[in-house]
Amino acid sequence: MKKNLQKGQTYTLQVDKTRHNSIIKNHTATHLLHKALKEVLGSQSNQAGSLVAPDYLRFDFSHFGQITAEELQEMEKIVNEKIWQALPVTTIETDIDTAKEMGAMALFGEKYGHDVRVVNIADWSIELCGGNHVKNTEDIGIFKITSESGIGAGVRRIEAVTSKNAYQQSVQQEDKLRQVAELFKLPKTDNVVDKAKQLQQELEQALKENEQLSNRIANQQAENVFQEVNYVNNISYVSAQVDVKDMNHLRQLADQWKQQKISDVLVLATENNGKANLLAAVTSEKNKEGIKAGDLIQAIAPKVGGGGGGRPDLAQAGGKKPEGIPQALNEVRQWLEG
Repeated sequence: MKKNLQKGQTYTLQVDKTRHNSIIKNHTATHLLHKALKEVLGSQSNQAGSLVAPDYLRFDFSHFGQITAEELQEMEKIVNEKIWQALPVTTIETDIDTAKEMGAMALFGEKYGHDVRVVNIADWSIELCGGNHVKNTEDIGIFKITSESGIGAGVRRIEAVTSKNAYQQSVQQEDKLRQVAELFKLPKTDNVVDKAKQLQQELEQALKENEQLSNRIANQQAENVFQEVNYVNNISYVSAQVDVKDMNHLRQLADQWKQQKISDVLVLATENNGKANLLAAVTSEKNKEGIKAGDLIQAIAPKVGGGGGGRPDLAQAGGKKPEGIPQALNEVRQWLEG
């Protein structure tokens, strides 16, 4: 109702046939989906809610666990096969006991009176229902599942479209596929998958080579950085800023430092994407003397506008002020001097 009715006025009620026809197609498709779902997932899956709108349908059901792509495909296939078989859809009014003898499905938790209405789709799907439906399943045209997701504990949701909306979605998907083919410079969409696989393999190879190059660069930097060992209070230490891409590479340098026994203490810093990363490492011998990497990193991290922590032998920190890296590295000597 868009406006309030006025007493004493005469009104003409008219059904929007286009909207109504879309709704009844989606309604009958919901019944077909309900039955197909039980065939694929088992009789323990029951309806837990639904929405029949002009442009789509929504079906909630009980099911524990994930739904596979193969199971969704099988449900969609079954529904479309029933549509193409042009099954008659009939409705009868009878008593509840007779309906149950017919095998009619009733919604769990719903209360039914003595007289009920049964919607029968060629004895394949039989449900208690008071809504409107198509006269024959072929009137639906086509059925397409658009999404499936979990909406609560043990409850999942399928959304789908039929008829004109299903056709329009197929056109949109084909258009996107053509756009991808154009990006790949392919004359036909048939080769899109093979091309995507080829590009994926090339990308993986490029990433692998990039990682190897980054490791070589890090190793070369390690050779230079580890040569500059400083001393304070009988403690040897290395502190330097290096050009590596992330904290993982800092940890790799720390592993090399530990294996080569370069010094008692190591502090490394790097800048990436406008942020600072710090790493501190201390030998077990100096841990016994009370020098801990976690304490050291907490002392210097404020210089880069951040914080951190870790174990006595290895700690790390991040900050939003990479311009403070030189001050953080200078702080190492002062901290060790104690």
